[in-house]
Amino acid sequence: MDFMNDYAKLHQNIVDLIKQDNEYGFSITDKGLTFTSVFQPIFDREHNIYGVEALARIFDSDGATINPHDYFESIRHDDESSAIATLTCAIIHMLNFSYSCHYDKKLFINVTPVIFEILSNHDIAVDTLVRGLKKIGLSPAQLVYEIIEFEGRNLESVLNGIQKLAGFGIEVAIDDYGSAYSTEERVRSVRPDYLKIDKSIVDLLAAFKYNKFHHAVSLGHLIKAKTIAEGIETEAVFERCVASGADYFQGYYLAKPQRLERLASVARPHK
Repeated sequence: MDFMNDYAKLHQNIVDLIKQDNEYGFSITDKGLTFTSVFQPIFDREHNIYGVEALARIFDSDGATINPHDYFESIRHDDESSAIATLTCAIIHMLNFSYSCHYDKKLFINVTPVIFEILSNHDIAVDTLVRGLKKIGLSPAQLVYEIIEFEGRNLESVLNGIQKLAGFGIEVAIDDYGSAYSTEERVRSVRPDYLKIDKSIVDLLAAFKYNKFHHAVSLGHLIKAKTIAEGIETEAVFERCVASGADYFQGYYLAKPQRLERLASVARPHK
């Protein structure tokens, strides 16, 4: 990773691009693209907000929306672009979160495995992250990094990066368990603090198909990870997730991703 020869300079270049306004809160514009934050609450079994997942919203120079999934997929095999985009989003997510009414909750941020490889091999990256969190009034223990894909990555470096973060209390989650590369084998190797059960498995509950969901919850218990049911869209599915033993819950039925000023009004899922 030649582009990582001067991490401090790379980080500072991103920080220098930060802007703040009433519309987006903190945002970053680079190479004609503007990156902003929205947050989707994650609820516990008592309907309290346990944390929020930060999600990127991206706009081009004309203000047109760019699909974040498509954007990150387009740069997935470019380590430099992927790392810079992920760091850009993480920085603005942390800033926006620190100004929200949920600043004392957990903050879940999506990252690619290349970030863990960077953390594994560059001590200054971990030090910069921890100092940055404390500077804006956040505890490292509030941060949860969601690993969003594994294809073609060095698992040993990823695990080393995770171990370094754990030393500061920073947790990890495996996202979208049950789809693509978020397999049981990966879960057993990584042993994350949180296992996010993919919507494709959650949706099966609508048809009373419980086997895959129960297996995911059991796997979480086996590795001592808390389980989060993702993509909940109906009351019936929500109730079946609760009855099936999931620890936390997320989805449009409960709350949609929102900007900070609207997120402040979210208190509990619809009843």
